[in-house]
Amino acid sequence: MRYNQKNTKAALILTLLFSMSAQADDVLNTKSQGRKPASNVKYRQSGVPVFEMVQKKGNEIVKVKEIPKLDIGDEKVIEANITDLKLPTERTLKNDIVHAKSSPPVQTLPTLTILPITEARKLASENAIGKIPLVKLLDVVPEPVIAASEPALRNLVEIKPDEYKMLQALIFLEYQKKYDLAMSLFVELMDTKEYRSEALFHYAETAYGLQLYSEFRQKMIQVSQETKDLYLKKLAVETLVKNVSALATSDIAVIDPLVEAFDLDVTKNERYLLKKAKYYSEKGDLGKLENALVFIPTTSPLYPEAALLKGVFNYRMGQVDAAIAELETAWPLVESKRKDQVRNLSALTLARLYFQKGDYKTAYKNYLLIDKSSPSWLQAMVEEAWTQILAGDYEGASGNMFSLHTDFFRKAYAPDTYIVRTVGYLNLCQYGDGMSVLNDLKKRYSSVQERLEAFDKKTKDPGAYYDLVKTWLRNTNTEEVDGLPRSFIVELARHPNFTSTQNQINNYEDENTRFNKIAVDLIRKEREARLKMLQSKNELAALKRDKASASTLQSKEQQFLAVGIEHMIISRAREGIKKMRVAAVARLDKEKDTLRTQASKSLQSRFKTFVASLGNLVDQRDVLSYEIYSGAGEHIRFQMAGGEIQDRNAASLAPDEKESYKWKFRGEVWEDELGHYRSSLKNVCPADELANNQGSN
Repeated sequence: MRYNQKNTKAALILTLLFSMSAQADDVLNTKSQGRKPASNVKYRQSGVPVFEMVQKKGNEIVKVKEIPKLDIGDEKVIEANITDLKLPTERTLKNDIVHAKSSPPVQTLPTLTILPITEARKLASENAIGKIPLVKLLDVVPEPVIAASEPALRNLVEIKPDEYKMLQALIFLEYQKKYDLAMSLFVELMDTKEYRSEALFHYAETAYGLQLYSEFRQKMIQVSQETKDLYLKKLAVETLVKNVSALATSDIAVIDPLVEAFDLDVTKNERYLLKKAKYYSEKGDLGKLENALVFIPTTSPLYPEAALLKGVFNYRMGQVDAAIAELETAWPLVESKRKDQVRNLSALTLARLYFQKGDYKTAYKNYLLIDKSSPSWLQAMVEEAWTQILAGDYEGASGNMFSLHTDFFRKAYAPDTYIVRTVGYLNLCQYGDGMSVLNDLKKRYSSVQERLEAFDKKTKDPGAYYDLVKTWLRNTNTEEVDGLPRSFIVELARHPNFTSTQNQINNYEDENTRFNKIAVDLIRKEREARLKMLQSKNELAALKRDKASASTLQSKEQQFLAVGIEHMIISRAREGIKKMRVAAVARLDKEKDTLRTQASKSLQSRFKTFVASLGNLVDQRDVLSYEIYSGAGEHIRFQMAGGEIQDRNAASLAPDEKESYKWKFRGEVWEDELGHYRSSLKNVCPADELANNQGSN
């Protein structure tokens, strides 16, 4: 913007003049010149002249027609006596010169071509207008007939009977926790197509509340598979994950794909992760097994079991050291829980891992950690003895196996212990004792072998093996069943493949019993409600006879009505649960038959394994007999040639003297000393023969 220098200077002068007005008042003089105003004119107080519009002539008042000219005198003249007025000096403003930019180039507009005006296009034919369709006139709308209004109260939302039933069932389920009464109402609603899926979902919830876990599992999985309502399907999957303890391991095959489809966060649900890991461990999917276990922290109570699974996983991957590290990390958490199954399995697995690495000393210590209450203890004792033999501790192996041949273990089935003990004596050059042990093996188990082979030959139905165990379980004091000894049946039935399946069968039996108990309880409640109803009826009749007050009668009538409704609800509940109980028992029987078939096949397979194993032990007996006779002959020749036997130090696996017990005679066995016994027989092998024996082992 450009400023005009002259205008700026004038503005500055005016500003100074205004600011100096107050100082100029005392130097201004006012002078009047010219004529003075007429004296016949009246003036107001403000100095304005006033003329009368009427005049009084005699007794009359007359309007003035002509108003005289107003004479206000001459204009005042103002003179100022200003001296020594100092104005500011003139300043020169510096204005920057703005150079205009060059104009853009001239644009040439294209030449417009103007077409000549032609005649209007004619219609195709003269009858074209006649071909335009006519628009039909709208029908005449009659005047509406307005009826007289009849106002009445109406429900904005009409609640249907099934909705009332659903509401009542939910009150029983969620607020009063009366699961049996709620269950019967859901059973009725399951027959209605509109409410079937929702009723089935809530029925499963009531089943869980009544500890009918199989019914909960079956119905909730059914909801997750059948319903088209995605919200209800997701809710069913979340409920299954939350109550995963009621599920079988095989159910993960159905649930886990839905968990992934709905993107549910299960990283905090350690029980679900553990069951998922077990399922994928059985299926051999090591990748998903590891993914499930990685979210179980070391502070979790389930970590020891997770570490056991992860140790097995690492072993399958060929990472023995990693497997040992996992189990060693979890061991302090379970060390004091001697009866815990996870603890004893962890100790057994650790011992086997160290045995595979050749660290026999550490393996031996871990075998000793297994509690005697564990089903794996007897097998662990045999493996412990083999560990001692491989480490050169023949006295310890022989002594521990000898303890298993006493009357304390007369009911145990352990033919392989005779082989281990014989090998121990053979390495001690105690050939006579070794031959005696082989004779004991033949005496005790030759007849057992014949009976096992005969039973296996004549029995083709797997169910017969299940009945064999079942018959013994009915009377565990029986020494024989179908010619088979009690000790063998116990060993046959203690395998986890059978025990886990049988536990599930027992759970189904317990659930059937709980279903019966629910029905019996409802019958009892129905009788009690009927008695209350009769009592309330009699009390109401007595009050009417006594002409009680209206308020008292009303209160008693309400009580009678409430008792009657309670009786009706319980009666309906009994009928509804009776209907579901029949279907549930049929399902349980079918599932028990399936499980029983699995258990029967497992027992049959294990039975055949025992028959083959016992046959191999008999064959080893013949081989060991040859070794004993051959070794005895060499030993006799050595002694006849004048060879002397020198004392040798105990092997490295020998426990401390305070923890070991040497056998000198057949006497009483103390349970807390098992695993620490040592044979009192000395090693009488020559030095060179001892070296050969150690090298061969």
